[in-house]
Amino acid sequence: MGSVMITFRPMQSNEFSAYSNYFIADYADEISANFGHTLEQSRVIASKELAEDLPQNVATPDNYLLCIEQNENITIGYLWYKVYDDGATAFILDFVVFKEFRRQGHGKAALIALENQLAQSGTKQIKLRVAYKNEKAKQLYEKVGFNITGINMSKLLDTPTANLKKVPS
Repeated sequence: MGSVMITFRPMQSNEFSAYSNYFIADYADEISANFGHTLEQSRVIASKELAEDLPQNVATPDNYLLCIEQNENITIGYLWYKVYDDGATAFILDFVVFKEFRRQGHGKAALIALENQLAQSGTKQIKLRVAYKNEKAKQLYEKVGFNITGINMSKLLDTPTANLKKVPS
């Protein structure tokens, strides 16, 4: 397979709604699978986090929402990252290659292109968080040189519903 050429372009404000719909559904699935919440609860959490993280949508300072493109301006995925530490660090908050374009080298090409672009702008490191159950993503990130730096852990507690019933007065 030859090398895959991809480009990035800034997401336009009129594209944010479609991105938001994708993100909330995808993130809700991840929250539900990893934290045991119902899908309905997970959608509420995902919506709230997106609104808090991107209060100005595509114009939120220090956040970059990009459309990943191939060839004739065909959008094949999305990439959202934030920069901090005066630009020294970039944190990937969301990265997706649409299903029909996966396993063709696009994810690897996009990450390498991002790395080159950020390095040229003075960024020293890229960080990200990947869901524990997302083996394919972990393999991709390791393939392009990311190292595991920690493990997030969580424990769901039983809600003592019996204690929440009305107490006689």
